[in-house]
Amino acid sequence: MYPILFTFGNFTIHTYGFFVAIAFAAAIFYLSHSIEKIISQDDLYSLVMYIMIFGVAGARLFFVFTDLKEFILYPLSIFKIWQGGLVYYGGFIAVIIFAYVYAKRKKIHLLKLGDFFAPALALGHALGRIGCFFAGCCYGKESSLPWAMVFINEHSLAVRGKPLHPTQLYEAFANLLLFVFLHFYSKKEHKSGVSFAVYITGYAVLRFIIEFFRGDYRGVQYFGFSVSQIISVFLFTTGVFIICKKK
Repeated sequence: MYPILFTFGNFTIHTYGFFVAIAFAAAIFYLSHSIEKIISQDDLYSLVMYIMIFGVAGARLFFVFTDLKEFILYPLSIFKIWQGGLVYYGGFIAVIIFAYVYAKRKKIHLLKLGDFFAPALALGHALGRIGCFFAGCCYGKESSLPWAMVFINEHSLAVRGKPLHPTQLYEAFANLLLFVFLHFYSKKEHKSGVSFAVYITGYAVLRFIIEFFRGDYRGVQYFGFSVSQIISVFLFTTGVFIICKKK
């Protein structure tokens, strides 16, 4: 739709990057006002900064590996994240690894840390997907539905001139609903890890379904399923295990 928010001389603000920044800012604001404080305010800001670095790096690397031949030919393109190309699951995996090390060093229960961040993850992801929509990345297949979107901007990453499923908005809306549910659920008494488990199972289901409507390059397919769908199955299984396990 509008990949470039505005240009001032040689300075350009890309809509995708703007919404990613808004997503992190909203997550920090939400966490800083959370009722349950398991880390100090100073630790929160530094932790979110590390999460941002590991998240973006992991998301980009995952995307690079889905189209490795292209990036071998044009290696400098790896750093052009403002053009889109961040895979959420790559960032999520990188952040989980970092969070495990962080929790061990700080002697914080990993699942409690996951519960604390779960609603903010859903909120940030919803806002980030709006950025995807404006940039045209993560676009859907052709559709004849009345809410199908046509991308015409020359800088758009989506297929132009054809009505497409607005898969970015599907995911943004689903994540927003997940955030609302987790916001209220996290206030209730429950065993450690359940809020986080609800987040990963909920997101795994919505991502698995939305993948069928995606029209962009999905990387190597395994038995007709994308890598993201296979990861979704593992995440869903993990979430169910956490929910069902005894205290």
